[in-house]
Amino acid sequence: MAFIKRVFQRGIAKRRLTSEKEIDRVKGALTLLEVGGQASFDKLLDGLEDPSWNVRNACSMAIARVYEKKPSSDLVKQLHIELKSDSLAKKLAVIEVIGKIGHSDSLPILLKILTESKADLQYAVIIALSSWADLKLLAALISVGKTKDYLTRRAALMTSYSIIAEAIENSTLKELMHYFHWIVQIYVETGYLGPLLLNFFAIQKEEIDKKSFPVALNEFEYTYLNELLDEVDFDPKKYEILHELAYPLLF
Repeated sequence: MAFIKRVFQRGIAKRRLTSEKEIDRVKGALTLLEVGGQASFDKLLDGLEDPSWNVRNACSMAIARVYEKKPSSDLVKQLHIELKSDSLAKKLAVIEVIGKIGHSDSLPILLKILTESKADLQYAVIIALSSWADLKLLAALISVGKTKDYLTRRAALMTSYSIIAEAIENSTLKELMHYFHWIVQIYVETGYLGPLLLNFFAIQKEEIDKKSFPVALNEFEYTYLNELLDEVDFDPKKYEILHELAYPLLF
């Protein structure tokens, strides 16, 4: 009986996706989010080109749920093909789905878009990359984070924070040392990762790899770190480490 009910619901949902009313199309996508299967994929894919962002967003969530229920490499490959669409709206929606799914085969494609595209697609890719807790992605995010576009830089900082926060448990300070300056920028501009920075001040001088960051912090960044340390500790040794990390060329 439950199976028959789901089939009935899917049929109604697919018809709703073709309705002239936006609310009906949204309801159709949200219904397929709950009861849809791979047979619903093509209809949901069409919905990624809908003129309404609400419909596109609902369809992207539904596609991700379809994949979650039954992972399929063919579905992922089809999404990669759809990235060739001429429609910017559809490309953005597809990138959102790819990020929600988080399949490893998608990473090279996303990184290629990140380095070759304009700010609109870059922003979407940056958000999508937060699904992968891979420190190796930070190099690309740091590079794009140098942009003068505020939203793109902010997205790069926040996605980097998400990746680092997720990867901390399985990473060492030595591995994170290479990204120390970027972590400082995340802290200065967002207020996040303060506890991680405090851990850096507890290391030994011998553990500092100055080749990883030969450029000094600016005075603004140094002031932020000094105030962070003032709030929790007055250990002279930690201030020495702060100086070493902030001005590696002088110590």
